[in-house]
Amino acid sequence: MTSLADAFRRVWQPRKPLFWLVVGFQILSSAIVMFIQIHEPPAALRLVLGLLALTNTLLGWWLLARLWREGGDGGTPPAR
Repeated sequence: MTSLADAFRRVWQPRKPLFWLVVGFQILSSAIVMFIQIHEPPAALRLVLGLLALTNTLLGWWLLARLWREGGDGGTPPAR
């Protein structure tokens, strides 16, 4: 089992562009949802924006899983 510090090190990798893509997708999803809640757009636009936010979130989670698999030791995959 990995410790909490090891798990954090595998995800927190600010020198990798993939890390910043994950952060960017999550921030964009949050901004879209906040826009929907504050401005209450028409139903069709709300649906489109909701699907876009969901897609951004899923893409962010997929990239996070890739980042997790690569590990925090300079980009080399962990030994199996």
